[in-house]
Amino acid sequence: MNRKIYYLFLLFLMMSCATSSYVLENRTQTTGLDFTKGKWLLNEIDVPYSLSYELNKQIFTDFEKNLGSRLVRLSDTKGVIVPYKMGFYPNKETLKNLKIGANDFDYFINVKAEIKKNQFGEIDITPQKLNHGGKKQSEVTIEIYDLNLLQIVYSQKAIGSVNLPQNNGDVKLSNSVYNLIRGGYKRLIKDINNKSIIE
Repeated sequence: MNRKIYYLFLLFLMMSCATSSYVLENRTQTTGLDFTKGKWLLNEIDVPYSLSYELNKQIFTDFEKNLGSRLVRLSDTKGVIVPYKMGFYPNKETLKNLKIGANDFDYFINVKAEIKKNQFGEIDITPQKLNHGGKKQSEVTIEIYDLNLLQIVYSQKAIGSVNLPQNNGDVKLSNSVYNLIRGGYKRLIKDINNKSIIE
């Protein structure tokens, strides 16, 4: 029994944690949204497949709290023609076409999440002398367009990252890139809710 405790203690001493950090990229986005008016269309989100169901459900739930029945998923509409993967930072012409395709909707919500780097696992056991560091990074972007004014009213990107410390123990624990995406989204919805007008 004492030997097991000794090995667990030794393992604990050899372990280190790589902490996650998040940055909101667009510092000029100082205002939120007015959730008290209009009909809102949520596009199909562009995310890694394994998170698609979970994040679609979470995003709809979070926006529905502020919008109620005025929020509609693109997949639940008929007669609405918009690109499945709507590009970010669209020009006026693209927004005009979006307004035509989305007919009676006033706002369009577009969300994208992607993995930028994934250079090590959640448990990294690279020996200390062979460890040259590494990085995990994800990005989650939300853009919301006013289809009547033909302009972006909210644009923000959350960048989540973990750096693998060099020469710091043989066992390193860290968040997965999927948890970085979840964490980035949580920071974006918090930013929206803190800045917005809500009924």
